[in-house]
Amino acid sequence: MMRTTLQLLLFALILVTLSCDSDAIENVPVNTDVVDAELYDLIKRVPTEDEDTSINCIEFNYWFNLFIFDENMELVDTTPIISNEQFSEVLGSIQEDYSISLSYPITGTLSTGETIEITNNEELKESIDSCQEEEILTDCNNALSKENCLWNVKDPNNPNGTYSGSYFKIEHGGNATFYINNEAYFGSWTTYFIEDQLHLNIFLNDNGTVGNDWNFDWELQYTSDTAMIITNDENSYNITIDCSLPCEETTYTTCEFENNPGFAEFNLYDYLACLEISPFSNQTETVQFSFYETEEDAENDTNQVLAESYVNTTNPQQIFVRAEDDTSGNIVNIFQFTVEAIFCEE
Repeated sequence: MMRTTLQLLLFALILVTLSCDSDAIENVPVNTDVVDAELYDLIKRVPTEDEDTSINCIEFNYWFNLFIFDENMELVDTTPIISNEQFSEVLGSIQEDYSISLSYPITGTLSTGETIEITNNEELKESIDSCQEEEILTDCNNALSKENCLWNVKDPNNPNGTYSGSYFKIEHGGNATFYINNEAYFGSWTTYFIEDQLHLNIFLNDNGTVGNDWNFDWELQYTSDTAMIITNDENSYNITIDCSLPCEETTYTTCEFENNPGFAEFNLYDYLACLEISPFSNQTETVQFSFYETEEDAENDTNQVLAESYVNTTNPQQIFVRAEDDTSGNIVNIFQFTVEAIFCEE
């Protein structure tokens, strides 16, 4: 009697009717306290042959109470379920001969024609875990490719190591550019799951030291949208997001010297990620950058300025960037941008 009164049974009822035509599904009463409205819209579209949308996993509308019964159908526990992660943990802890307040089998037909059937708690846990992986991958990739943001590399075991100050710029689709000092390396950045472990596969188009150090299948610990840890058998790096790029404004500004107004020290390397350079715009594997005060100097590769600690000579001032193929020395492009020393409140 108790189980027949449970709201969750309506969810099972709707899923079982997936093999019926769409008109029948639309007439089924829906308890929106249990069934997510978006899921129900997907369910109604399943039988449509020309529909591209597929149901890849079950989405529950949290929160709800889960009732757990022993082998004699005696109620032993009532647990509020608030997320996929918690639901998976609860399902994994239930004894094999115990049951929950969901009716099996849960069946459905995808838009591809494939039939899914969930017959027990273990299979339901697998489905929920699959949903979690999809959510994590989506969240992770969206965070990594956030517009106008970089991912700074830090070696927790050696803060002043080789890759201190290096960073990745990731675009939608997994295109990656790795910046270190005055060079940019092009490649790809791909995330996926192997069993329960999130992985990051990095490939940089380089046959030298940088490629040897980074071209691995890394284990990825996705700690938040702003910080991640990647590890392989030899190395571990913290990568943290930085969305304070100087190209957010049309001019690269920094605080002027207190004792010399109108002048400041700039790290011109900070502006490299703002330059519109792409691996698809040229045939180079690695691009090397150098900085100049005139376009003529940039074209002739003369009078290069010290980029890491450049002090402007006029305010504001134009800076020219020579981008060349690291192998042949051929010019890829000449860029220019403006630097300006500004007054800053203490």
